[in-house]
Amino acid sequence: MSFYTSLTGLNSATAQLAVTSNNIANVGTSGFKRSRADFGDIFSTSPLQKSSSNIGQGVSLKQVSQEFSQGNISTSGNSLDLAITGDGFFPLKTPDGLQDVYTRNGSFTLNDQNNVVNSTGQRLMAASVDSSGKADLTDLNALTIPPKTSGEAIETTQIQLGLNLPADSAVITADFDRTNPSTYNKSTALTVYDSGGNGYLATVYYVKTQNASQDSPFSKWQTYFFVGDTQVKPALQQATDTLGADLFVNKYGDVLPKTDPRVIPSSGTTEMYSLDELTDIRPSSPATALGAALTSANFTGGALVGATSGTLGFSIKIDGASTATPISYTLKEGDSNPEVLARNVEIAINNVMGSLADTGTPAVKNARYGITVEFDPSGPRFAIASGTTGDDSSIEISAADEKAINLLGLGGTGAVLKVESSVGEAVRGKASEPAVLRGETLTTINPTKPVLVTSNNKDFFVAVDGISKKVEMPFPVSHPNIKAFTEALQTEINKIVDADTGRKVSGVVVDFDIKTKQLVFKTATTGENSSILVTGTADWGLSNTEMQFGVTTEWKKLAQFTENGALQFVKNGVQTEDAEGLSTKTEWWPVYLDRGELSFDLTGKPTSPLTGMPFETAFLQGGKGALTMSIDFTKSTQYSSAFAVLSQSQDGAPEGELMGLNINPDGLVNATYSNGSQVSLGKIVLANFSSPSGLRQVGDASYLSSASSGTAKIGEAGSAGFGSIRAGATERANVDLTQELVDLITAQRNFQANAKAIETSSTMTSAIINIRS
Repeated sequence: MSFYTSLTGLNSATAQLAVTSNNIANVGTSGFKRSRADFGDIFSTSPLQKSSSNIGQGVSLKQVSQEFSQGNISTSGNSLDLAITGDGFFPLKTPDGLQDVYTRNGSFTLNDQNNVVNSTGQRLMAASVDSSGKADLTDLNALTIPPKTSGEAIETTQIQLGLNLPADSAVITADFDRTNPSTYNKSTALTVYDSGGNGYLATVYYVKTQNASQDSPFSKWQTYFFVGDTQVKPALQQATDTLGADLFVNKYGDVLPKTDPRVIPSSGTTEMYSLDELTDIRPSSPATALGAALTSANFTGGALVGATSGTLGFSIKIDGASTATPISYTLKEGDSNPEVLARNVEIAINNVMGSLADTGTPAVKNARYGITVEFDPSGPRFAIASGTTGDDSSIEISAADEKAINLLGLGGTGAVLKVESSVGEAVRGKASEPAVLRGETLTTINPTKPVLVTSNNKDFFVAVDGISKKVEMPFPVSHPNIKAFTEALQTEINKIVDADTGRKVSGVVVDFDIKTKQLVFKTATTGENSSILVTGTADWGLSNTEMQFGVTTEWKKLAQFTENGALQFVKNGVQTEDAEGLSTKTEWWPVYLDRGELSFDLTGKPTSPLTGMPFETAFLQGGKGALTMSIDFTKSTQYSSAFAVLSQSQDGAPEGELMGLNINPDGLVNATYSNGSQVSLGKIVLANFSSPSGLRQVGDASYLSSASSGTAKIGEAGSAGFGSIRAGATERANVDLTQELVDLITAQRNFQANAKAIETSSTMTSAIINIRS
C-alpha cells in the first residue's frame, strides 16, 4: 500500500514541477498570471473503522489556480499597447463574433478592417460615446480606427485674406488679362475644397483703379477671382456700417444703417443705387418765384422806368401759410436801381411777415422770416424766395398791382406765381439750420429764484443778420425767475431796427437750458447768411461769446445705377433690368457697393466692404459641382510698405489622414486627422468578475467566464471597482523567478523523497519474498 501512496507523491511532485515550469516559461508573456498548484491529502475510512488507527493514502491535485496580482508595467512605442493598472480585464470578441473573451494582455494592433485586435484576431470591444465623451455601456462594438475621415470633407464657403496693398502702386487703366502681368498689380493664391474634399487652386488678382484725391479721398482696387481657369464674378453686395448693419439711402442721399429707427426697409422691386455714385452734392435751396423778364419799356439802360414814385403791392403766402399777406411798398428815389429796389422790397416783405401774430388755439405761427428778393440782370428779372430751404418750402404771389407787374414782373393782372412744396421727389433738399449761440455755464443761477438786473449787468450788444445795436435792459428790475428774464431780453432784441434801412430784427428766440445752465439764442432765419452775436457781462455767461452762423444744409441728388445704358433694379436681392413690381412708396432704398471693389481711406484703413465680399456660384470644370464663396478683406490695409499677405485662411477641408491617436486613462479614444478634425472613436471599457480566480483559462493569457467566476460586469476605466488604462505600455507577467526556482527545487526534492519511499517499499517487499526461500 505504501508503494501506491508514494506514487501519488510522485504524481503531485510532477504536477508541481509542471506548474512551476509553465510559470517560468511564460515569464515574458504580457498579461500572463502566475499559476499555483493546490494539493490535498487522500484519506479513506468507513463507519466501522477506528479513525485513530487509519493511515492516509497519499496526495492528489485539487486545482491549478491563477494569482491575479498586478504585474509590472513596461512602456512601448505602440500607442495601441494598453496596460491595466488595477482590477479589470479587456473585453474581447472572437473573430466569429460568437464568444466573449477576457484578457489582461494589452498588446493590440490593427487588422485589415481597421479593428483593434490581439495576436489571435480577437477584437477589442469599446462603448460608443457622444460629443461630450460620455459612454453608452449598453452599446459595445469592436473598436475601429479609420485611417482617414469619411464624409467629413468641408466645402469652402468663406475665405479670409488680410493683405497690405502698397499705397504707391500705379493705377492701371488697361483691360485686365490674367495672362499679362502688366494688367494687374498683385495676386494671391490658395487652395479651396468642394464637398468631396477635392482641392482647387483659387487665385485673386488686384488692380489699382484710383488714387485718393481731393474730390474722392479714397484709393480703389478692383479684384478678379478665379477658381482654376474659371472666373467667378462678384455678387451684388449691400453696403454696411462698421457693425455690419445694412445701409439704406433716402431721397436726400442720407445714408443710415438698418438699425436706425428712422429707416423703414423697402420691399419688392426697388431702384438700384450705388454708394460710389452718391457724389452729386447740392446746397438746399428755397422755393423761388421767378418774375417775368422785364421789357425794354420798363427797364432800359440799366434802370427801371417809373420806379421813383407811387406804390407797388401784391399778396404773398410763404411755406404753407393759410392766408395770403398783402405787401405794400412806397417807391422812392433810388429805386430805379433794380438792386436797390430788390433790397427795399425785401425789407418791406420781412418787416410785415416777421411781425405777423399767432392765431388760433392751439396757436398757429403765422410769422415768416428771411424772405429774399434778388435781381438777375441777365434776365432781366426779379426772384422772390421763401426764407426756408428744402422741399417743404413754398411760395405763392398773387394780386400784383400794375407797378408790381411792370417793375417786378409779377405776372399779369390776376396771375399767380406759385411754387409748391415737393412731397415725393427731392427737388430743393432739406431745411437749413439757424444760427445758435450758447453762453457759458451759469453756476450761480437757480431757475426758480428771482433774477436781478442791475446797472452792472444791464447792457448787451446784439448783432443779428448784419443788424447790430446795444440793448439796455430796464434796471433795477427783479424778474421772478430766469424764464421771465429771457422773455424780457427776447422782447428787447426783437425791437431792434436797422437805422439805415429800416429792417427789423424779428423771430429771435432766447431760452435757458436747464441741463447745461446756459443762455441760448437762436435766429429765426436759417442758412449760412444767418448770424447772431450777443455779448454781455459774466453774470450772464456772455463775456467771451463769438459770432455764430447758420448752416445751409447739403443733400445728394440720387442717380439710379445704370449698366450698358439701362436702368438697373433690384428684385429679391438680384440685379435686374425688369421694373415689374416696382414699389412707389419706398422712402429708404438699399445702397450697394461696386462689385469686387476694395476702398481704402487716407490712413490706409478699409472703408468698403466692411463685411465679406460675396461671389456668384462657381461651377467647377468637368461637372464636379459648384462652390459659393465669399472673401473677407476687412483685415487688409493700404500702407506704403511692400505687398504682404498678413493672414490667409479658408473654412474648407479635405478628407483627413490619421495623424495621431490618444487614449486617455479613462479609455476615451481620440483620433487626430490631417484636416484638423478630432474624432472621439469610442471608450475602451473594462470587465470585472466577482471571483476572477474562477475564470477558465483558454490560452494566450485569455479567459472565459464560468459559473465559478460569475458573469462579467462592464464599467468605465477609473470608476469604482475598475483600474485605469495606460496607453503605450503593457503589463508584464506577475511571475517571480526567484520564487519559481525555489518551488522548482522543492518539487525536485519532493520527487526524490517519494522515489526513495518507493525504493524502500520495493526493498521491503523483496525481503518478504525471500523469507520463504
